[in-house]
Amino acid sequence: MGKLYIFAIGGTGSRVLKALTMLLAAGVRTNAEEIIPIIIDPDAACGDKTDTVMLMNSYTTLHSALSHHPGSKIDAFSTPLRKLGFTNEYVMPMGANTNSTFGSYMQFDSLSDENRALVNMLFSADNQAADMTIGFTGNPNIGSVVLNQFAASQEFMQFASSFSPGDKIFIISSIFGGTGASGFPLLLKNLRIIDPTLHIPNAATIQSAEIGAITVLPYFNVEPVEDATIDSDTFVSKTKAALSYYEKNLKGLNAHYYIADPSRGQQQNNDGGVGQRNDAHFVELASALAAIDFANASFPNPNATVYKEFGIATDTDVITLKDLAPQTYLQTARQLTEFTLTGKYIAETLMGSLTQQWLQPYANTVLNGQFYSTLQQFTMAFLNWLAGMDSPRHTRRFSPFVLGPAPGNVFGLVKGVQPTTLFMVSASNWDLFNHYLNKGDCSRQANQHGVGPEGKFLAHLLYGTKKVVTDKIKL
Repeated sequence: MGKLYIFAIGGTGSRVLKALTMLLAAGVRTNAEEIIPIIIDPDAACGDKTDTVMLMNSYTTLHSALSHHPGSKIDAFSTPLRKLGFTNEYVMPMGANTNSTFGSYMQFDSLSDENRALVNMLFSADNQAADMTIGFTGNPNIGSVVLNQFAASQEFMQFASSFSPGDKIFIISSIFGGTGASGFPLLLKNLRIIDPTLHIPNAATIQSAEIGAITVLPYFNVEPVEDATIDSDTFVSKTKAALSYYEKNLKGLNAHYYIADPSRGQQQNNDGGVGQRNDAHFVELASALAAIDFANASFPNPNATVYKEFGIATDTDVITLKDLAPQTYLQTARQLTEFTLTGKYIAETLMGSLTQQWLQPYANTVLNGQFYSTLQQFTMAFLNWLAGMDSPRHTRRFSPFVLGPAPGNVFGLVKGVQPTTLFMVSASNWDLFNHYLNKGDCSRQANQHGVGPEGKFLAHLLYGTKKVVTDKIKL
């Protein structure tokens, strides 16, 4: 296929996009030539959004250091992420007029008496006073008005200008909040029915493209806070109302994925802004896999929607790799294990291994530069992401690895998997890891896959990790 455009709507959209970035970094493959994420979220300071953007920028730096030629033996960072068109940003600007209350956006004070009466009937006083700088805070009726201007925006024109035959579109949104619940059906409508008077480039190609979406139903609650804008007691009723609307009015999808979790823990209650940083959740990882499934599949009947859900093999509150369904296991187990081990090596022992032969070309150059700092930060973010999915806040946790230091049992990091004993090799634990990195075939792969010294260092580390996991951890 060609490019995959991913519209990530609201806070859930950003968190799923973060999970997708982590999966791609670990080496989960997709048929897309490149992925173009487009975040739609009026909450300019949303912590989940800013963290995801920083992560994708770091991913691009690490991806660019490697040579991803056909037949490459390194899967990590193989899929390019690209920013949208002329904006050179991952976030689609919502316009200065959203940096205000909804009443100001509607220019309520300048309306005629008749129109004021109509607005008062449709929108409560709280709706009109809502501060849109932190998003739509669980009010899809507000979001539907603001986001309906999308097709006439300059950013939509830029998206359309870069769209080509064979490209696909995937939409990520939740159904129990405000931004996602309102943005998804409006975005789909604007993609399938483009006003000819707007003179949108490539309109016919966009309207006939394969479009998929994941609708994320409630998978967490928020702490009850007096007078808070967000109340998880309303999540189910909002979900039912949205699903009823989707059943009757949602048309034009080639594939529609649904996901939820009835075992819901509690996140902190934040209306938005910098403080909105939820712990990572397994549902977000599974949602990211939906985007990859859509990219890898074909949908020959344009008039029929394929519906898909996600499931695990074992209904358990503590999910390990062996609890995943076979397809998910084959797609993710080895990749997540390899990158987890890479991250632990960097965090726990790399700087104490500078006398190792394999590190000699890099010790005084790469390891003192910005590239290595970026790699450190990214792998630490990856380990923190895994730890977030194992948070005690969650009723259902994803807990596949021993993330804390275990210098006496380095290769026992995969829960439920006993590492293999290697004969004819006296080294163990991190010494064995370095033994693999010191081998000549790692140096050859570094020269083949690294664009410069930074890329050679990264390729050397990734390939060595892959070899030791293959031999030592039988997945």
